Amino acid sequence: MDADGNAGQITALFSVLVEGDDHNEPVADAVRGILDGHVVMERKIAEAGRYPAINVLKSLSRSVPGCNSDPENKLVIEARKLLSTWGEVRDMVRLGGYQMGMDPMSDLSIAVGPKIDAFLSQGKTEKVTLEDSFNGLLKVMSEDGGNWH
Repeated sequence: MDADGNAGQITALFSVLVEGDDHNEPVADAVRGILDGHVVMERKIAEAGRYPAINVLKSLSRSVPGCNSDPENKLVIEARKLLSTWGEVRDMVRLGGYQMGMDPMSDLSIAVGPKIDAFLSQGKTEKVTLEDSFNGLLKVMSEDGGNWH
C-alpha cells in the first residue's frame, strides 16, 4: 500500500534456481538484495509431503508488514519465532536429549511447532482467504498454552 492507502501491484515475478539449494550463491544473494521479497521453496519440505514447499523462515517480504495490521504482524513474528525454536530443538526431541521444563519457549515450540507445520500445508484445490489464514494461525498458536490474542 502506498502513502495514500492505495493498493500496489506486483510488477514482476522472478525465479532463480540455485545449485544444491545454496542460497548464498552470488546471483541468488544479489537478487535477494534488490527485490522487495522472496519465497524460498525447498525440496526437503516437498519430500516431507508438505505443499506448497515454502520455507517460511527463509522467505521474506519488505512490504508485507505495511499491509498487515499490528496484531497480524505480531502473530507472524511470534509464529516465526516458534518455528525457528522448533527447528533448533526438533532433533534433540527426536533423540530424547530434551526434557520438558528446560526452556519455556522450547516447550511451547515443541507443543505448537508441529501444528504450525501442519497448518502451513495446503491441498492443490484448497482455497483459503487471508482472513481465514490469520484466524487459523491464531487458533493453532493459542492451543497448548500460547496466548497470542
